[in-house]
Amino acid sequence: MRLVVTGANGFVGRQVVALAASEGIEVIGLVRSDAAAERVARAGGRPARVTGFDDPGLAAAFTGAHAVIHLAQAGADRPGALLNQVNVVGTRRVIAAAERGQAARIVHFSGLGVAHYGQTRRCTNPYFLSKVLAEAVLFESNLEVAVFRPSYIVGPGDGFVPGALRDMARGEVELVGDGSYRTQPISVVDAAASALAAASGVAERHRVFDLVGPEPITVRALVERTGRIARDQGKPAVFRTREIAIAEAERQARTGGYRGMLSDELDCLLCDEVSDPRPLESLLGRFLAPLDEALALAIRSA
Repeated sequence: MRLVVTGANGFVGRQVVALAASEGIEVIGLVRSDAAAERVARAGGRPARVTGFDDPGLAAAFTGAHAVIHLAQAGADRPGALLNQVNVVGTRRVIAAAERGQAARIVHFSGLGVAHYGQTRRCTNPYFLSKVLAEAVLFESNLEVAVFRPSYIVGPGDGFVPGALRDMARGEVELVGDGSYRTQPISVVDAAASALAAASGVAERHRVFDLVGPEPITVRALVERTGRIARDQGKPAVFRTREIAIAEAERQARTGGYRGMLSDELDCLLCDEVSDPRPLESLLGRFLAPLDEALALAIRSA
C-alpha cells in the first residue's frame, strides 16, 4: 500500500506518517521545506517537495497511491494561507492530483460544527463555510471519501497544552467568559489511527465521522484537569483563573488576534460542539484513550 499525506509535517501528520510506516505502509509526505522534509523522513516517510497545491509537479507525488490523507488546512484567513484558497481550492487540486494518480480513496479532516453551519452563530463563519465547501467538493469527486470532523486533538506538540502550562507556571490562566462551553478532546494517537483505518478501507463510498474523544468537558474543567495532571508530574501548575469578557476577546480577535486567535478560531473555541464517540470506536474496533491519558502524554512531552 502506498499512502500520500498532505500536511505531513504537521502535528497530526507526523503521527500519521509514523503510524503508517510502523505498519509497513509506504508513505509519501508532501512538504515545502528542507526542515519539514527531514522531520517526515525521521518519522519514517519519504518526503516529496512541492511549492504548494498549484505546483505542476504535484500529480507526480500521487502516482501509484492507494489513498490520500489530506491534512493541509487553514484555520483562519492569514497572509499566504487564505481559507478559500487552502481549504477549498487546495482540496480541489489535491482531488485532481489523486484522481490522475489513480488513488481510490481520500481521507479529509474538516471541523466539528460543520453540520450546524447556518444553525448556530459560532458555526456560521468563513472558516466553517470553507469546510462545508471542501466537503462538497470531495463528495462530488470520483473518490471514496472519509471525512473526519475533529474537536481538539491532544498530544505532544498540540495547540493547547504548552500554552496552558506556560500560563500555569506564571500563576494565572485566562478564560474567555466563564469557561462553561464544552469541547471533546481526542488523543492524537487515536486521531492518526482513525485516519489510517479509513484510508485502509471503509464499508461505504462516503463516510463522515465526528473525531471526538470519549469525554465531553467544559474548557474550565479542562484547564483544571490539565493543572492537576501537571502537578502530579511535578510541573509548576499552582494558578488562579481570570475571566475576560467574551465581547473583549472578540474585539481583540477582530483587531489582530486574541492570544493568537483570529475571529474564526475564537468561534471554534466557543462553539460548544460535542458528539457521540461510538462510531469512531466502531471504526477502530476498540475504546478511545481516556482524556487523562492523552493529557498526561502531552504534558510529559511539553
